Amino acid sequence: MSIRSSSLATSRGVNAQFPWLLSVVTNAPHRQIPICEDSQKVRPVVKGAMEGVRFIATLPTVTTPVERLLYRLDLEQGATDEASTTWHGEAGENALNLSNRLFGGIVVAQTIVAAGRTHADRDLHSVQQVFLRGGNASDPLHYRVERLFTGRTYALVRVEVHQGDHIISHAQVGVTAGIEGPDRQDSPPTMVGLETTVNRDELRKRANWDDQPVEMLIDPASEGDGAPDLSGWIRPAGPMPDDPIMHKAVLGFVSDRGLMSVAWRPHGGHGSFKGATLDHSIWFHRPLKFDDWHSYDMHSPTIANGRGLNHGTIHHHDGTHVATTAQQGTFRPI
Repeated sequence: MSIRSSSLATSRGVNAQFPWLLSVVTNAPHRQIPICEDSQKVRPVVKGAMEGVRFIATLPTVTTPVERLLYRLDLEQGATDEASTTWHGEAGENALNLSNRLFGGIVVAQTIVAAGRTHADRDLHSVQQVFLRGGNASDPLHYRVERLFTGRTYALVRVEVHQGDHIISHAQVGVTAGIEGPDRQDSPPTMVGLETTVNRDELRKRANWDDQPVEMLIDPASEGDGAPDLSGWIRPAGPMPDDPIMHKAVLGFVSDRGLMSVAWRPHGGHGSFKGATLDHSIWFHRPLKFDDWHSYDMHSPTIANGRGLNHGTIHHHDGTHVATTAQQGTFRPI
């Protein structure tokens, strides 16, 4: 791909919405690629609310795991009207979970981008995602965002996720204009120091453990302890764009990692399990900048009748409670 310098296209609103970006253009007319100021290589950035401005770099120009994830979160806007907007994306390589199905975290992350871009003037505060059937990593994903309600303070959308001839997931997503009021939280969990942690994927001898977009560090002493709890430190393994919806999307992506397995931890005597996520929810409580270490404290209060429930709290390393998760999964011993 040939790239040449260009002045900022302020008439199309890029500077106003993304002041941290420079713009370059390709040989293709009237198309732009936003890149970060601190890099000479093409960096992926999601589309803004304006029509026709989208990151269009091809995958060979994207090199790091974080860049590959951000590229896949760069959904392309399709048809839009007063009732709905469609978005198109892909899962790509390394998007399968250990059961060889599409990793639910990529669906949650792309749902956040689709809903957040549809209501770009508001703050996304919650996602309740239901998984209907397993997806694959090869076929395109299509997101239909239906505007259910738009009030002065809150708005609600329904997101349908289509792959092939099926709806594989749907979500209810809330956005808000914000309300001033009290700010209170419980004390953050007591976490093990970062200096005593190890990479969870390396500890589990996962293939390509050092090629993951988000690091998860855990206390090695907790591995195999049989407790229905798991605590770790999480952080993107590279620079993040200065775009709030991308920070929420990447946190949504990693919030699905490790959470479902917590319910099975006390039951290792039953052997391994084959599982699938039934539903996954995340609530964003405070402004999020997911470019630094955050703690992820997970607990499973119950498992019964083949279903396990898991909760999680996510705090910035300064103790600020930024998000809460809940997930129900189905478990079959194998």
